[in-house]
Amino acid sequence: MKKAVILMNMGGASNQAEIEVFMKNMFNDRRIIGAPPFVRKNLADYITATRLGEVKENYEKIGGGSPLLAITERLKEKLQARIDDAKVEIIMRYTPPFAQDILRRLKAEGVEKLYLIPMYPQFSTTTTASSIEDIRTAAKKIGYHPTMVSTLHYYDFEPYLESVEEKIIETLGGEDPKSLNLVFSAHGLPVRVIKRGDPYKKQVEAEVKKHVERLREKGIVFNQVHLAYQSKVGPLKWLTPSLERMLEEIKNKRVLIYPISFTIDNSETLFELDIEYKEVADKLKFETYKVCRCPNDSETFVRALELLYRRMV
Repeated sequence: MKKAVILMNMGGASNQAEIEVFMKNMFNDRRIIGAPPFVRKNLADYITATRLGEVKENYEKIGGGSPLLAITERLKEKLQARIDDAKVEIIMRYTPPFAQDILRRLKAEGVEKLYLIPMYPQFSTTTTASSIEDIRTAAKKIGYHPTMVSTLHYYDFEPYLESVEEKIIETLGGEDPKSLNLVFSAHGLPVRVIKRGDPYKKQVEAEVKKHVERLREKGIVFNQVHLAYQSKVGPLKWLTPSLERMLEEIKNKRVLIYPISFTIDNSETLFELDIEYKEVADKLKFETYKVCRCPNDSETFVRALELLYRRMV
């Protein structure tokens, strides 16, 4: 039986031309904006039109495009070198490569079983569920009926936790951790999504607790450890505290930030954390402001994905 491992992510505009596509697709996702299709499409067009110029300027500040796809392609190659019984593919939700294009090729190649692995460690209806639904819908449209096995989350999977802690230790360098506050910055969600039963918040909190315990076992104890949320959009009530508010409240003006919702660097880590919130920290006269890189294509993370796949087989 021919098999394929699918690495799923939301996607990111790799160049200026893809920014509008990314925005329209994201805001037209029913799991992001729960309005009737006609209303949602018009709203997506409106939000895109009003914010496009600003977003393009932001992308210019990180080189014109998100590195998410390029990094994921390197990750795919490294994972493929470890897996010889399945083909490794990438499917993005809002930018190429799209589900229908990849699935059409896999159908032609006779692939009968798909192993779906999200690039988001914690489960949310707005990320993992959206990607799985997108893949199932695309497969149905082209008459493709493979068996699908999904990993829904791995926030508590030790090989993954190790890949995160590796980056924290790497960014810490020779600094004394007791002189720094560690802030886990998670992508925010509207409170109403959590009230509907979405487990994302609980899983993020559980992962933070595990990292604190595991780092302590390694002899790494920070002055204080915090959880904050970034990327708020629109007027709805979102998860708190916001990262900006957290930075305002930290008395020790030395901080290390880890983007806990992401495994691959993207505009929300490279622009929001590296640039926007750095400006906030500068205004607050922080002495130290360091942002950890995501696991990306590190050998530790590649191994974690391989073990996730082996666990699914």
